[in-house]
Amino acid sequence: MSKPEALRIRMPEGLLIPKLYLYSFLNLVEAQKREVGQYIELRGGDMLGAILDGIKTVKEILERRRKEGPLRRLSELPMSGNDKKIFMRLCSELKCQLDPIAILEAYSDVLESPKVGGLKRLMMGLENFSVSEGYALPSIFKLELYALTRSTFFKDGFSMDPKVSSDFLVLMLAGYLVSRVGRTRLDRESWVSAHVLPLELTWSKSWWRLILHERLLGLWHGMRPVDALILHLLVNLWDLLADEPHDLMVLGVVDPMGSVPAASAVSIHAPLREVYIRSERLLGYILAEEWSRNALNQLIRRSLTVDQLGRETAEKFIKLIFLSIQGDVRALEELSLMSSRLETRILTMKQLKDLERELLAIARNARRIAGRILEYRFRTS
Repeated sequence: MSKPEALRIRMPEGLLIPKLYLYSFLNLVEAQKREVGQYIELRGGDMLGAILDGIKTVKEILERRRKEGPLRRLSELPMSGNDKKIFMRLCSELKCQLDPIAILEAYSDVLESPKVGGLKRLMMGLENFSVSEGYALPSIFKLELYALTRSTFFKDGFSMDPKVSSDFLVLMLAGYLVSRVGRTRLDRESWVSAHVLPLELTWSKSWWRLILHERLLGLWHGMRPVDALILHLLVNLWDLLADEPHDLMVLGVVDPMGSVPAASAVSIHAPLREVYIRSERLLGYILAEEWSRNALNQLIRRSLTVDQLGRETAEKFIKLIFLSIQGDVRALEELSLMSSRLETRILTMKQLKDLERELLAIARNARRIAGRILEYRFRTS
């Protein structure tokens, strides 16, 4: 009996973000996956078909976004002037228009061609990440290089200007495009694209597609504070984490434009597995009722939203909730006391301004969450 087909993919050494873009794509590929040294080894009955199906999945996601007005931008490829030169050269090789969906379609056609495609092409193109004659990396794949060069991810002797095959370029592009799930403000003037990236190759294809295509897709409220962002991820992925509690990385990327390359503005490791295990019962109890779930979501939104009245207060309560659901009794006591006192003080005021009205809503939601947690602790004591 013959062994299943194997495809070895050389991971970029010293560059974490391009590796995670590859992970993002590979989690949409139906195959057995394992890390062997600096390689990811994929095995299955038809590895060429599995890669083609993964590309088709990305293309379908982008086509769906393109049909929905507010999401159309998330189906496009932001480029600087230098990036455009690289992608124009790629399009010349693939004989297609400079459009991300067209690139994926043309690359699939090449892989399916009996003359120049096939599994053999993939094996040769993905055997080495850096090649002597290939494509320079566009700025969207060089975020760590622009942060130069004290990053802990760099290793001695690593080329600071790697060139890659067209196969690597397209697969990284597929992972980049599908991971770009939203747009959000960092401050009053700065907008970034929100990228959600897997830190492991352990998500099932169906779950990973659901995360990128539905659960986290759209206009994000913000990315700071980190506690609020982690709670946002937990709430939206709660049922998925019950089966697959894996960590994520969230990037806030300034899109390239004109002479300005892409840049990483925010990089957050979201330890969802650890927090899920610690908070499974308490947070699950909060999310089980619509009123308490809504109260938590409103607090999360207010703490993440730039220019939100009372945002600092919402941030304090979110911090206490984040600790409380993980079993911190002192944080729960402080949450209950602070929210009750603030609500009572505002209710004694004769005339409420906009700020007081927002603070009242924040305090009331925080008090409700504290009460829900106390109720659970009382029932289980």
